[in-house]
Amino acid sequence: MKNMGIEDKKVAVVLPSHNPKLTTSFKEAWQSLFEKHNVDFVLVDDSRETPFIIHDGKEIELKTDLVQNHCASVRQLGFLYIAQYLPQIKYIITLDYDTYPVGDPISEHLNALEMKVPISWFSTATDYMRGFPYGVREEAPVMLSHGVWEGVYDWDAPSQLLKGDKKVYFYKGVVPKGIYTPICGMNLAFKREALPYIYFSPVGNFKGAERFDDIWMGIIVVKKFAELNWGIVSGFAKVRHLRASNVFSNLEKEATGMKHNEEFWKDPENYKGDLWFDEFREKRKQWHTLITELTK
Repeated sequence: MKNMGIEDKKVAVVLPSHNPKLTTSFKEAWQSLFEKHNVDFVLVDDSRETPFIIHDGKEIELKTDLVQNHCASVRQLGFLYIAQYLPQIKYIITLDYDTYPVGDPISEHLNALEMKVPISWFSTATDYMRGFPYGVREEAPVMLSHGVWEGVYDWDAPSQLLKGDKKVYFYKGVVPKGIYTPICGMNLAFKREALPYIYFSPVGNFKGAERFDDIWMGIIVVKKFAELNWGIVSGFAKVRHLRASNVFSNLEKEATGMKHNEEFWKDPENYKGDLWFDEFREKRKQWHTLITELTK
């Protein structure tokens, strides 16, 4: 077998974690797939006052005020590290430490990201029926693959209380151009070119953002990808999610954010629900400028 070096690594997995024990369990569960796909593993360690990167056994500190620690959006530090120091990486996958592979989700994400799909027409079948224009069937490159889950679903807190272990069936296909959908960060893959647009909202001192950092990122991604004619797919890669977060803690965290979430998507560039959204807009612009410069 070929001895693959750093120049052969095209796939990076970014994992945010503050729990060493669960990080070890995660790595054990995914190790065979990491070896199969020659994955560059980037750990964002959030167990200290300041988050840091662990890559190739080394601790690396990155200074930036664009990343918020002690929340799921700390994974943003891993994206910054890839943009700055791993130019060979073509595909980025980010997962949560309590997710485990179902089959080979890495391969499924990579295959999805190599697709070209229609975004101006929507297929109601698993193949194209009569009348579906041939000219749009490979209309747009897929730049983001949203994975799904079995086990514990990604409920909001009220749904978690009311629906519990209700069985859910996920859509598998293309997200139509400009149509909003909840994008969860626990099983997500995207191409390097999308890095300037992948900005999980920083929580900061704003109560309510803790449970919407990925959702509000996804709203912006859908809007920007529509402008760029880039494709988004969902449901091609699946993981098993084993731990449900505390429902009563989530209720408290979501109480404020849920109210804003009902309105933010309608006009995200001008939403004035709280001064924090002005900060979010400004930091998104800074992130886009920084990453665009780093990935030239």
